[in-house]
Amino acid sequence: MERNTVVGVDFLIVGGIVSALGYILAQSVPIAAFGFAVAVIGALILLIVPESVPQDAYRAMLSDAIRNVEIILEESGLRERAYFMQMDDGEVRALVPLTGSTLTAAEISDLEKSPRRFVVNHKGVLGLMIIPPGNQIVRLAKVEKGADLEESLRSALVDTSDLAGSVISIEDEASKTIRVQISKPKVTSESPYFNDCLGTPVSSMACCVAAVAKGQPVRIADEKFDPALVRLTLDVVQ
Repeated sequence: MERNTVVGVDFLIVGGIVSALGYILAQSVPIAAFGFAVAVIGALILLIVPESVPQDAYRAMLSDAIRNVEIILEESGLRERAYFMQMDDGEVRALVPLTGSTLTAAEISDLEKSPRRFVVNHKGVLGLMIIPPGNQIVRLAKVEKGADLEESLRSALVDTSDLAGSVISIEDEASKTIRVQISKPKVTSESPYFNDCLGTPVSSMACCVAAVAKGQPVRIADEKFDPALVRLTLDVVQ
């Protein structure tokens, strides 16, 4: 059921109950009028507020974007975990390194200010710089640096994109790791190169959110995907 339909039905039911109780039990015209007004709002939502983009079409477009990235990664033979970082212009990008070497925070910080290149060869750092699918969702959710991470994840994955049922995150400041649980992911990927490099779709989006909210690059350390629950561990690059 679409979100607007759920909201409209909820308003309609609550308004009807309040109106009936206010008129029959409390015998209060103001309470009954309030309930009637809420019910009317619910009816209007059902009638005139359709989904801006059907969820099936939205997920299909997302799948096409993932397949395009999969083709690039497969042709390049890359399967290293990507580093998610926010560039100087606010855009989130993911660097897929060509080698298995671990990048330092200083090397990544230098990349954030370097010219935008698809193929990166900057001061010894080799890789592909990709715009991950979660970049625009971060912008739509208005995630900002310093914002509460769990609230930002919920805003992006649940409220804005409706791609998950709920999100829980736990931060370990000592080890600089973030543990995220994403329940009921509504989009999956059967693209092995994409999954290996950027994680499954909801995990990739979570990385984009974390990179912006924490103001530091992040990388997937571990991911366990289940149709009902995604368990994700992120390393914050220092």
